[in-house]
Amino acid sequence: MIASDVSELESLISDQVIVVGPDGRLAQKAEDIAAHRDGVLRIHAMEPHEIKTQPLSDEVIVVFALMEIQGTVQNQAVAGRFRYTRVWQIQGGKWQIVAAHISSV
Repeated sequence: MIASDVSELESLISDQVIVVGPDGRLAQKAEDIAAHRDGVLRIHAMEPHEIKTQPLSDEVIVVFALMEIQGTVQNQAVAGRFRYTRVWQIQGGKWQIVAAHISSV
């Protein structure tokens, strides 16, 4: 995410993903990837403060993270703590994000 490595993000994010952003809007994979590719979202620093995992099966795990983030959204500075929730599932033999939620705390 910090490098906005679109090819890596394409691999890690499922085609079926639904993302709830900090503004409450829903986004799909194409929108999420485009934000990185087009420079709408730029993350300069991410520091984890807490990470918890909850395995649901051998193929599904939920990850909860509290992150300190600095970056820009549409060239506006953004900084603060954000709570991330990611649901990872094995798809096609690899772990991918199938659902995501981000909220400011």
